[in-house]
Amino acid sequence: METTRPESIVEVSVDSATGRRALGIMNMRQALDLPDLPSFTYTHPDPKKAAAGIVVSREELKRFLTRH
Repeated sequence: METTRPESIVEVSVDSATGRRALGIMNMRQALDLPDLPSFTYTHPDPKKAAAGIVVSREELKRFLTRH
């Protein structure tokens, strides 16, 4: 069962040649308000999947938001 909601918290990271660096923790709406940069990744909005290190793309994050 998906437990994601619009106010679900995600961590936004920037992928670079030196690795992934955390940019910030925010809700899904705030994360999608950021510029659309291909180097951004987002933790899965389901806390259990995020804890397992699963990241999603911006498009996947948009789909989570539109379902709720």
